[in-house]
Amino acid sequence: MKSKLLHWFAIVLILETGLLHIMTAQAEYEEAAYMGYLFAANFLGSLIAAQGIYHRRLWGWIIGLIITALSIAGFVWSRIWGMPEMQVEEWLAPYGLVAMSVEGIFILLYLLRPWRIPPVDPALFANSRFRYISPIVGLLIISSLSVFAYRWDVAVTQQYGHHVGSLDQVCNTPATSFAEFEERYGVRVSLVAVSMMDSIVDVRLKVIDPDKAAVLLQNQAALLVDQEVLILAPHQHHHGSIKQDKIHFLFFPTQNNTVSAGSQVSLVFGSVRVETVTVR
Repeated sequence: MKSKLLHWFAIVLILETGLLHIMTAQAEYEEAAYMGYLFAANFLGSLIAAQGIYHRRLWGWIIGLIITALSIAGFVWSRIWGMPEMQVEEWLAPYGLVAMSVEGIFILLYLLRPWRIPPVDPALFANSRFRYISPIVGLLIISSLSVFAYRWDVAVTQQYGHHVGSLDQVCNTPATSFAEFEERYGVRVSLVAVSMMDSIVDVRLKVIDPDKAAVLLQNQAALLVDQEVLILAPHQHHHGSIKQDKIHFLFFPTQNNTVSAGSQVSLVFGSVRVETVTVR
């Protein structure tokens, strides 16, 4: 019974790992195509590993171990150094945290070496309720964790906004005109200029519509410089301080004169990019 239960639990864990990755594959693809393919490969590999574990094959456990270990390593790497063609990502990533927890449990389960536990005579389970209940319980666990990750991700996005994508993704994002930017997001760009002895870029935004502006300004901000460099601003939280006609300040480092007077820059807020403006 113990052996069968551990194998069943391992199958649930590895399938959950694959499902969480395929749920986010499209978003990853939009940031960097190779990441989308890797996430899809994770899903396919998880199906193969589950098949192997179900048939009590050691190779199924090994494939599962490789998938989960690489997934955890990739998550940590992307938060410390950043993946190729991508910015360093935030640790508060609901899908990633749930997946890493599931993967960690699978690795711990692997260390128990369940494949070495002698299987119980299949005849004992021929009429057992376990064979009928286990698939249903497994589906409930998988679906519940996936829904939890999705709802948590939605809640985080609503509270903290969207993050800026990769340089390629930002460059390929259609620019919003200043008139449309003001109409849709309730913010007017008042100033983009270097200051403090050319050490920072001073960006000033006038709030026209506080409700619209609050939604926009909760997103991570960045400065796209000459279509070549992306400079991120610290993520800010306002807690209801946005008022009509108030000037909102953003400061970007010039990064050793990467930005100077005359540079062509675009303001970026999450997935929104504003048309190019010349730095004063």
